Amino acid sequence: MDPTHVTDALAERPDSADDNGSAGPAADIVDGGSSAVQRATEHTRRLVRQFTKFGIVGASGVVVNAGVVVVANKATQWLWDHDGHEVFANLLGTNYNIRWYHVFAVLAFVVANLWNFNLNRRWTFRTAGKSSWFKEMFSFMLVGVGGLLVTLLVQTAMINPESPIHLSREFFDGSSGLRDPIYWGNLIGVIVAIPVNFLINKMWTFRAARDHRVITHVTPLPADGSTDASANSGNNSKEDM
Repeated sequence: MDPTHVTDALAERPDSADDNGSAGPAADIVDGGSSAVQRATEHTRRLVRQFTKFGIVGASGVVVNAGVVVVANKATQWLWDHDGHEVFANLLGTNYNIRWYHVFAVLAFVVANLWNFNLNRRWTFRTAGKSSWFKEMFSFMLVGVGGLLVTLLVQTAMINPESPIHLSREFFDGSSGLRDPIYWGNLIGVIVAIPVNFLINKMWTFRAARDHRVITHVTPLPADGSTDASANSGNNSKEDM
């Protein structure tokens, strides 16, 4: 093949370098695609990192939650001789009742949510100083109410002997703390609610972490040909002198 033809063919390719050294449209598309992939990868890593931290905080909150339930249950037995399965109040004149273990779960929710909120605010999403504490606290507690409802539903399904998924009373007979269905029902309910709480809190409560941007001013670099043009202009001036 004639070398001249090869040279002409390369010169006619749309993605070949232009006179200014630019790589051409094809290279721009590749660079743009690489940047998009990098941004998506970084976003995924940040999401996984935040979920991991949220899970660690949630695990500590589960311990706090379980501790409050145990203390409340024991205190109720010692002070008023009430069993956790006894009726606390009737639910609006229906055949359903609010039981003492529901009350324990609500109390544990309040204490554990305060614990989780402050840790997530300072460590997981790092929004301290970026948004109002009371505003985020209100949103966090409001989201937590949704998680609490999930916890109560799961807890009731685990404990109610008429539920198709209730814990077997042959093993969870309440003979000890480790075999008490109240504790296990509450624990399972809290764990089920964690992913729901994470997604809603990330998108709403701690959105300041997502919306917060640091604005920087960057002085644009001169175009590729401007430096050469300035240098040539200077050389021409010297030659004229």
